[in-house]
Amino acid sequence: MDDRLAAIDAAMNDAVRTGAVVRYWVDLEEGELNQRSLWLRPQVNELLNPNKLEPEQRERVRAALRRFVVGGPFTVVKADSPHHEVSELGDIRELKSEPDLPPFVELRFKPPKHHLRMFGRFIRSDGLILTSFGMKSLHDRTGVRRLSIPQERARCDSFFKALRLELNWVPSIEVSLSNAKFA
Repeated sequence: MDDRLAAIDAAMNDAVRTGAVVRYWVDLEEGELNQRSLWLRPQVNELLNPNKLEPEQRERVRAALRRFVVGGPFTVVKADSPHHEVSELGDIRELKSEPDLPPFVELRFKPPKHHLRMFGRFIRSDGLILTSFGMKSLHDRTGVRRLSIPQERARCDSFFKALRLELNWVPSIEVSLSNAKFA
């Protein structure tokens, strides 16, 4: 293991120990392995509790997170994709940012009621940290603060800085996720 991976592992172990993140584990079925690492900030993890989301949406989120951990296929939409229609197909979407900043990603979960969006960064290949979430609705009030992508990115940046997770450790989107399909 190189020094960078050792530093990442040490930082993530410290983050789990202090409660800054929760490692997301799934119950494995026969023949399955934990192939990817997923960490959630406590506020994001709390969404998976009963009465926080509509039951159908909560199950969609859990199914997607499970698929991520066990190494299931994911479609990634890159920020520079020339086809806007592919954004509806993606499981993970790279959001546009400054060229010198590392990739910032979102996972989207459509209704039944509100569009749930989870934000974060990969810290290494097949290792994702979800740092925040937002809800958006075209028709109703969501009951949570207004969604602002620049604020979510700043929140993620400050979280990484607080945990001493170097932004230069964040891999390019192309090497962030094994067996991904890029749209």
